[in-house]
Amino acid sequence: MEYSVGILLLCLTISSFLDYSLACQGYKLKVHYLRNCGDIEKNVIKIQENSTIKITKDCQIVPNSCAETAGFKTALVKYQVSRNNIPILKNQLDACEMVTKVTADMRNMMTLFGLPNKCPIEAMKKCDEGKTADIDKFKKFISLAVGGPIKIELKIDHDNGKTCLESEFEVVK
Repeated sequence: MEYSVGILLLCLTISSFLDYSLACQGYKLKVHYLRNCGDIEKNVIKIQENSTIKITKDCQIVPNSCAETAGFKTALVKYQVSRNNIPILKNQLDACEMVTKVTADMRNMMTLFGLPNKCPIEAMKKCDEGKTADIDKFKKFISLAVGGPIKIELKIDHDNGKTCLESEFEVVK
């Protein structure tokens, strides 16, 4: 379970903020879209749609992004990851419980993006301004993403509303 959560967090973190850029080992990432979905005005968590991230040749992530939340006490996440419109991972998890059990690598990634490590979450807006994170440990997994568009859909039920986020990206050599 922790492995699938780690992969989901890595995919979401990368896809949430990527534009077309050169990645480590010569792979290119192209984001088709990242968007809030559902009743956008009522989403508890909203991501700024012009967010970007650059992945350098030396496997560094450099984000430029903002997200805001109305605050919440609970977050039950239903997620689906698809490749070429075929579901490859589908599950649900309690995000408030999960963030307390992530690996050190995932915790570092969460810290980079200003993600909290426990609930409740206060209302806030977080922006990243050129912080960097080393993803060298994960570069061996980049080739697994080659082979068609990858779509991530998140539907989150909170104590005070809902959040819907979706992203689609491709990794090409």
